[in-house]
Amino acid sequence: MLESAAAVRSESWLLADAWASEVVASLWLGSWRFPEPSQAFESEHEKLVAGVSGAGDEAALTALRALSGVASGDLAAEAAESLAAQGVADPAWFVPGAALEFREAFLVTNLLGDVEVVAITQERAGAVETVLFMRQPVLGATAIELFATPAEGTTALLQDMIASAPGAFRDLIMPMSASEAFDRVWPDIELFWNEEPDEEAEAGLLDDDEEARHPIQLMALADARVRALVPDDYTIPERPDRTDEVVAAFLASEHGAALPDAELAGALARVLAGEAAAQDRDPVAYGPASLTGVLILAVAARLHVSDEDLALLPEVMRAWAYFTADARDLPREEAREAWDAELPTVLAEFSEAYADPELEAERDGQLRG
Repeated sequence: MLESAAAVRSESWLLADAWASEVVASLWLGSWRFPEPSQAFESEHEKLVAGVSGAGDEAALTALRALSGVASGDLAAEAAESLAAQGVADPAWFVPGAALEFREAFLVTNLLGDVEVVAITQERAGAVETVLFMRQPVLGATAIELFATPAEGTTALLQDMIASAPGAFRDLIMPMSASEAFDRVWPDIELFWNEEPDEEAEAGLLDDDEEARHPIQLMALADARVRALVPDDYTIPERPDRTDEVVAAFLASEHGAALPDAELAGALARVLAGEAAAQDRDPVAYGPASLTGVLILAVAARLHVSDEDLALLPEVMRAWAYFTADARDLPREEAREAWDAELPTVLAEFSEAYADPELEAERDGQLRG
């Protein structure tokens, strides 16, 4: 490892942080083999820092400075200062006292909002860097990318991303404050660290396949960058519960009012709006992936639905889909066309899940209260 640290000695701080992020991720991945993963990670991290410090040379200080810039970096920072005080030379890229300063942040989504990119740009020691979070509102972060921000700015980076994937994203690039960016992605980071890694995480970290992008690779780096957006005592404000308001608006809308069974429409709308609120999403923030996920997890796996109601659900789901698009002021015809293309898949996946005997055995409630 120290040889690898020496190899980045003359390279950028950004490269060093990326290297350190994968080191921390490897410790985190291994910690899940123990009964208490958090304790195992802390213990192994302490051993790592102690072992690196013990080498006492420039390669060791390079590694410690890199580890200082990612999650759980305080211990490494203390060890690095101790080595530096002994006269060991710092890597060329390290600037004492440099801190991350927020520059700008933006949000880009696909049309129906199931795919988001949050771009956070910060400056450190004159270098401007951007972290891109690819995320899904229900699943959280799906990939993280790190860039040296182009001279033209973050918007130029995002415009290139949009142009490189025709039809994947809206052209709208929405500015965000530092706290808004934190509010959006910090829950993803907390969720990631607290969930046992799957095979995809292991492959993303350990396989040599360059196409195997996974947030595990840069999560420790992203953790440190996102923490720097807000003061230590900052807390994410609670979103007001708009479930009742949204259910009433749906039933009064042209979409809900046209349905033959208002009781069924209200019952399903309450489940959908309530689940979104429980996930700290706006109750109308729905796209095909989030609708499928909630229908499977909150209806197929929990609630009994009569055959008569099952026959009516597709019409209710379409009305809900159109309503949520209108409520977010999405382009009317374009959004309906997109929903019309996706709803058959949503309905098929829900029907398959509802017919699953294992899920049937778990149901302990009724859609109609």
